[in-house]
Amino acid sequence: MSKRHSLSLTVMTALFMPYDSLHAQEVMLAKTYQGQPLTATYWVSEKLDGIRAIWDGKALKTRNGSVIHAPQSFIDQLPSFSVEGELWAGRGQFGYVQQTVLDAKANQEAWSKVAFIMFDRIDLLSPYHMRHDDLQQWKLNQGSAFKQVSVIQQTPFASYVKLNRQLHKVVKLGGEGLMVRNASAVYIAGRSDSLYKIKTHQDAEARVIGYTQGKGKYQALVGALLVESANGFRFSIGSGLSDELRRNPPKIGTNITYRYNDTTDNGIPKFARFVRVRADF
Repeated sequence: MSKRHSLSLTVMTALFMPYDSLHAQEVMLAKTYQGQPLTATYWVSEKLDGIRAIWDGKALKTRNGSVIHAPQSFIDQLPSFSVEGELWAGRGQFGYVQQTVLDAKANQEAWSKVAFIMFDRIDLLSPYHMRHDDLQQWKLNQGSAFKQVSVIQQTPFASYVKLNRQLHKVVKLGGEGLMVRNASAVYIAGRSDSLYKIKTHQDAEARVIGYTQGKGKYQALVGALLVESANGFRFSIGSGLSDELRRNPPKIGTNITYRYNDTTDNGIPKFARFVRVRADF
């Protein structure tokens, strides 16, 4: 087996400028939708697979308070007030966004393909529909300028049938899922019944504790990662690993994100597949 290292992990720990933890922004976190009753006061939008970011009017930061080194031409497009949004480059482009955003020296060309999709104005105590209207009005006032900054599109919840159709349409197009938000709710940091995420699969995190030897064409490479979940279950993940990751797998102790469809009666994830090395943004 080749010498193991994790460039991604090294980049993650080294390239964000340290930021005072007291300045970390507590954000509203979504609960997983499990059939809770919805009404017309809920709005539906696509769940973007990018990097969540907070603009406080002066600096662009991750939710953990780390400064994001965006080029000045990007910063100049942001509003004067505090907003929360997603740095996004399109469906299936999380890796591109991660690599671009984690670079301590902003790459102008790389950033030109990244957009900031604003989904909330977090400096106001008004209901969400009013905060969203404020964002749309601000964007409208900019005219054709500020092309890399936009507002998340919201549609009112109509029926569970339409919600399911919308979910499968987004997933078929390569999207991650949907977000459902109470348009009458005020902004509250932490897990909230006012915000749900809906996906056709589940994501979770696990820690790498070892490897298995590959077989066949992978004989000289890693066959699977041995991992331990937060609740102590141990299992292997081979699906989703690229040839490069099999040659240079994440170091033992690295946290990864994996995707699964369901669990066995013993609590082991079914059809677990590797998604990415987890970045603790």
